[in-house]
Formats: sequence, C-alpha cells, structure tokens
Amino acid sequence: MNTPNTLQRIVNAQATPYLFGFLGWQLMWQLQMQLPSLDYALGVSLIFLPAGIRTLAVLIFGLRGAIGVFVGAIFSTIDYMGHIPTIDMANVILIAAISAFSAYLMMQLVCWWRKIGNDLDELTFSDVLTIVFSQGILSASLHQLLYRHHGVENVYVDPTLAEGFRLWAAMATGDVVGSMVLMLSAVALVNLIQRLRLA
Repeated sequence: MNTPNTLQRIVNAQATPYLFGFLGWQLMWQLQMQLPSLDYALGVSLIFLPAGIRTLAVLIFGLRGAIGVFVGAIFSTIDYMGHIPTIDMANVILIAAISAFSAYLMMQLVCWWRKIGNDLDELTFSDVLTIVFSQGILSASLHQLLYRHHGVENVYVDPTLAEGFRLWAAMATGDVVGSMVLMLSAVALVNLIQRLRLA
C-alpha cells in the first residue's frame, strides 16, 4: 500500500483550503502594497492581484477557500482603511465579505446556470471567464456603493456620474485583470511542472 507523500498530505489536510485563501490573500496583498503606481484611488487598483487568489481559492476549494480569503481580507482592510473614522469593525467585516464571497456567489450562479456539478468537471475556460468578469463587476459594484456611502476619500464625496463610473470601471478592471494574471500564471506553472516531470 502506497503512503501519500508530504505534498499530498499537505494538499489534502483539512486546514489547507483555509490557509490557501488566507495566506494567498495576505501574500498578494503585501505584493500589492509594493505597487502603489497601480492605484487609481483609495481602495481601487488597476491590477488587483488579491482578486486572483480569491478566484483561485474559490475555484479550487469552494466555500472553504472563500472563508480563508474572508479572514485575510479582514486583516488587510483593517491595515488599509483602519484610519477612516466611519469604517468600524462592522464595515470592515462587510468589506471583507464582499471581497471574499463575491467570487463564490458568482461561481455558484454560473455552475447553476450552466448545470455544472460540484466537482467542476464540466467547467470550461469560457465558464471561468464568466466567473472572473461577473465577480469583478459584482465586487466593484458593492465596494463602490460602500465607499461612496462612507466617503472614504474626497473623490467619493458627491462624485459626478462620470467620476463614479470611472471609479467603478477602474475597480472592476483591476479585479478582472488581477484574476486573469494569477489564473494564467497558475496554468503556466502547472504546465511547467508537468513538462519537468516528463523530462
């Protein structure tokens, strides 16, 4: 009887989905903080790398991955927006929930609509793109409503329709591009590992 190797035991451990979401979000958040040139406004980045971890965590681990992202997003939101007087702990939790569960919700809706089973065997690349785009739109829409309600920065205080649209579009674009960067990087990494194994 074959005993699973260390990597298999780690991947199959009960804590792995939560740790993947949490640590992945935190790692990408720290990397994002080193790239201020990508910021469009407070809370809006033109390439938002943590969105990629959110998508991967949900696609690989489902709800458990989203819960890990949720916990990671609580810490990053406190770190990033803790100085704003109107952002109390309830709002931190709400922001983190939007960050984590928008991708999970859209994955569930796409799977229901396309009649894809829980094992995601029938999931196609176009389904993944639908999830990526729809979660980016949903997350950006909910975040922008919350940011505007709290006036987290001057740009959110009574913006014109055009300014509001630009903020929303920049955030949605950042989520989609960040997701695609990490998704394509993950696919490239898996292909490289498979080639190295065959060599």
